[in-house]
Amino acid sequence: MIARWKIPGIFIFVVLLVLSWAFYTQHVWEDYFITYRASKNLATGQGLTFTAGERVHSFTSPLGVLLPAVASLLTGNSSDTAVLWLFRLMGASALAGAVVILQRLVRRLALAGIVVVLMTAAVLTDAKILDFTINGMETPFLLLFLSWVLWVLFAEPTRPWLPLGLAWAGLQWTRPDAFIYIGGLAWGVLLFRPTVSSWRERLGWCRSFIGAGLITTVVYLPWVIWAWLYYGTPVPHTIIAKGLWLPKFSAGLVFTWLQAFPGKMISDHSIMAGTFMPGYSFNTGWPAVAIQTSFWLTLLAIVLWLVPRVRWEARVASFAAAVGQFYLHSFVGFPVPWYMPPVTLLALVALVLVWGQIWQATGSQENSRALFRLGRSVLAGGAGLLLLGAMAISLGSAYQLRWQQKIIEEGQRRRIGEWLRGQATNVHDTVFLEPLGYIGFYSKLKMLDFPGLCSPEMVAARRRSHSSSPPRCWPELIMDLQPDWLVLRYFEAEGIRQCDPELLDEYYDLARVFDVRPQVEAIPFLPGRGYLTGDAYFEVYRRRSSLPRGFSLRRIKESSLTQRDSWGQPAYDSGRQLQSHAPSQVKFNKPAEARWLSGGLGILEEAYANPSDSTDGAVFTINFVGTDGARRTLLERFMNPRDLEEDRGTWNFRVELPANKPGEIELDITPGPQNNNAYDWTYWSFLNLEIPQQFHR
Repeated sequence: MIARWKIPGIFIFVVLLVLSWAFYTQHVWEDYFITYRASKNLATGQGLTFTAGERVHSFTSPLGVLLPAVASLLTGNSSDTAVLWLFRLMGASALAGAVVILQRLVRRLALAGIVVVLMTAAVLTDAKILDFTINGMETPFLLLFLSWVLWVLFAEPTRPWLPLGLAWAGLQWTRPDAFIYIGGLAWGVLLFRPTVSSWRERLGWCRSFIGAGLITTVVYLPWVIWAWLYYGTPVPHTIIAKGLWLPKFSAGLVFTWLQAFPGKMISDHSIMAGTFMPGYSFNTGWPAVAIQTSFWLTLLAIVLWLVPRVRWEARVASFAAAVGQFYLHSFVGFPVPWYMPPVTLLALVALVLVWGQIWQATGSQENSRALFRLGRSVLAGGAGLLLLGAMAISLGSAYQLRWQQKIIEEGQRRRIGEWLRGQATNVHDTVFLEPLGYIGFYSKLKMLDFPGLCSPEMVAARRRSHSSSPPRCWPELIMDLQPDWLVLRYFEAEGIRQCDPELLDEYYDLARVFDVRPQVEAIPFLPGRGYLTGDAYFEVYRRRSSLPRGFSLRRIKESSLTQRDSWGQPAYDSGRQLQSHAPSQVKFNKPAEARWLSGGLGILEEAYANPSDSTDGAVFTINFVGTDGARRTLLERFMNPRDLEEDRGTWNFRVELPANKPGEIELDITPGPQNNNAYDWTYWSFLNLEIPQQFHR
């Protein structure tokens, strides 16, 4: 009995292998710190949420957040490093368990010992699988439960519904989108499993699936109920935030996606190519031959289910991998590295099982000895070449990640978080940024992250915005949320300037530049260098104290106007100003909740630089017209910069608007006392509606 429960040697080997990867790379994924901030808050009694006092479902994986919380409790909440290594040990054990299951599955399928070796080597030479086992993500637990599902479906236990239900529940506890792979494998079994009496056996499997579904529901439902009661919804806020990019879901939309899927696979190689490559490897400097090899291997893996003579277990794995690729292409739309490993594992299982099937077939050709030897030589040589390539990619990835951790994660993002913590006025300072993990964890401040993984305010602002694509929507979001700090990569800051040239210069001060590009460029050999350079430069901006607090700003630009009449041509944006040559009138709608209109007005310097040929001034008027037609003058100002020095440049104003009344605002400019509009080169600038932020909660 003791020998029966002896830990297999391969289990120990896998644990040591992935921990060696961890010791060498020291890599911790950005998203681990998003989750761990909630884990630590739970362990220290502040609730399972990112920001203490705010019940926001800021993580995706229940296991991914609860296991680090347990580890934190085991360490007495005294060491974040100890928690990470405990979690790494849990992950290493989970991956080792998955490898043990896959090995026994291959033996159960009566395949040769070389196939067992190939399956093990294929899993353990994939860079993503190795890295996401130790970098703080939930991936190894997902692979463990997925391997268990494969065992139940292929090894045919006597009562499959019980272990299958437990394995499905484990998948759901690990990731809420795991039902994609559950469904893909279940349908694969119903479609491809050979039967003697087709309808009877398929009906039996349907009953097993129903029973397994009931077990899954019983095991997973407590989490759903608790999350619903605690957060007000069982849907993670991360999914709500990412879901804003998707169109309204319908059966017709899925059908459209299915039609587009084959063409999309070919036209956009990034997701397919990422299946067997390190994270963010596409267009970052990895060899093209490796990327193309990954693409074609993936394509082969996901079409094997169409081949009738392929063994049914391989067809099931291939079909589920194809379902996973459809999910990644249609719902995710980007080669997100931590979404890839389950598809990678299914594709590997399909490819290795077919390889084993061909290996056995060549061994049965008794009358063709030469052909048999040639066939097996080609199979062994091809597999060996691919494994050597995968090993080289993994070693290169480990080297890359070691520098990534040292220069970018620790030397850049963690440093930004700690600097913000030291510079912040208090813990309630708000920070607008995209990379939430390190900076959010080490700053301990209120994060207004894009797309809003931990921030309901960001999600609400995105719903109010006119654009959903970054960085086009960022100026509007910044004006709406009024964050105290902006943390921007170089291309993000440039994108904001292109969309709204005056925002950063007018409302924020550049507080600090964090630039480690020279350190990255100094490394002579670095595969995937582009992955590091994307985060090698950050600008941190501080909000100016002159900005009104408690208000969201809605910028009024040419696109916001309902009328833009002016002399000579319609009013138009010219960079920082709205050019509106007198006589002119521009109009825009006032929301009921808008309480102030702020901005500036003036006459261009060229209009009065030469007194003999110059403007004699202009009258600027702001009127509010209610829905009942009643008109109210809010401001009237005569500007004569030729004769009055104080009228030169931009004159800033802030006028109060009628409370809780919708209507229209008219901005009128009329010529001066001589009614002569010559040189009346007039403008409005920095026009903003100010809306109390309580209306946007």
